[in-house]
Amino acid sequence: MKAYVRRSVSVLLVATLLLAGCATPYNGRLAAETFGRGLVNLILSPLMIAAGLAQGLAFLPYTIGTGLAELNRGLLQAQAVPLDDSYKATFGVTTTDPRVNPKSGEVRGQEGLYGRYRPEAIFEANRAFQRLLVSQGMPEEQARNYVLTGNYRYAWSRGQILLAVVYRHPGNQPFRVSAKQTGIVTTFRPDQRGWHEPYEHDASGQVIDEVIDWAALEYVLLRQDKIVATLMVIAVEAVKSGKRSQDYWQAERRWMAGETTEVMRESMAKVNLPTS
Repeated sequence: MKAYVRRSVSVLLVATLLLAGCATPYNGRLAAETFGRGLVNLILSPLMIAAGLAQGLAFLPYTIGTGLAELNRGLLQAQAVPLDDSYKATFGVTTTDPRVNPKSGEVRGQEGLYGRYRPEAIFEANRAFQRLLVSQGMPEEQARNYVLTGNYRYAWSRGQILLAVVYRHPGNQPFRVSAKQTGIVTTFRPDQRGWHEPYEHDASGQVIDEVIDWAALEYVLLRQDKIVATLMVIAVEAVKSGKRSQDYWQAERRWMAGETTEVMRESMAKVNLPTS
């Protein structure tokens, strides 16, 4: 019975996502609102948080309905990176700062950056991610090899984004690759957004990125400060785990071909939560 209920949590939410995507395949905002209503009443127990954390970035949308204190309590019980550390690295405040809403986690008085089609967001996200890695004891030089990447092909037209955490072999250096959008061989540098997309090989066939973890998300979810801070926690935990996700490259090819709803459904289906 417990196994059935556990599976039904994922199946129900995946069905919500599929219906939202099928109803309006090119209207990301409406899909996100419909999908969000399917998750907002899901309150996660510490056991569910620990289980979801181990399953990576695909768990992120499931955290929408859980308050800041409850989410942080689950992270602490799982001996994961505390939300307090993530908020300091990402927003420059602690979770107990009076500007932080104790329920929603929103930081009052800060200009919204993420999930709003601002090119600088991916640069700031990586600075925050690497600050958090360093705060957990990783040497700064080593932290430069870990990159939060985003495939923005459908972020504007459909409101959907493919995120990945990668180990980048060249580190914080330029590289020469076929550009995702044009196929033209291009040299990308760290101050360009194209550098912050994942690449399997460079123009000469050398490995650039090993994908650690990935997830397909509604872009608008990233407007929530708590979601962004939790994203950073899950990304650091994925790095700590030492895992690799070889299935990313096939998923990205399908994403680029327009199969975004299908890839998002499969991303969500990777998560299985216990019932309590």
